Parts: sequence; structure tokens; C-alpha cells
Amino acid sequence: MDNIKGSKEYKLAKEWELAVNSFSFNPKRFAAAIPDMHPTLQQSLYRLIKECIVVMADETRRYDDRNRASHEEAKHIMEYLNENGRNIPLR
Repeated sequence: MDNIKGSKEYKLAKEWELAVNSFSFNPKRFAAAIPDMHPTLQQSLYRLIKECIVVMADETRRYDDRNRASHEEAKHIMEYLNENGRNIPLR
């Protein structure tokens, strides 16, 4: 990707990294906020999560024993999505 470190997406990913690097971050509380989002933005969030799963399932990326379980789970999710997934429209 061209100049990823200068992109708004990279900057957001780094902000997210700081936010979740805390024992007080609660994923369930974050997920509970999703219904308050506009429906189109909920779909955008889903597309983002799906792209994250694609990256986490990639055999060429670096992973170790600390994140092996999430890597393996992501591979299983991708198998399912490759067989049953569909395009998520913008609207």
C-alpha cells in the first residue's frame, strides 16, 4: 500500500492500538455501542472487521504463540466466508 503510515486509516489503527492496550478496555462495551451507530456505518464497521480477519488469517504475516489462536480462528472464519460470505453493500 502506498504511504500507509501517512493515511488516516493508519493513524486510526494506531489510536485504536493505544486504546485497547489497557486492561480496562472492555470489548463487550465497545460492541454494545454498535447499535447506536447509523446503519450504514454499522455496515462499514463490518467491512472493516472482515478486512481485519483477512489480514489476521494471512499465513505470510508474522504471528507467534501469543496470537496463534486468533490466527487459527481467523483462518476458520475466512473458510466460512469464502464458502458462504457475500458482498456487504454500502447501503
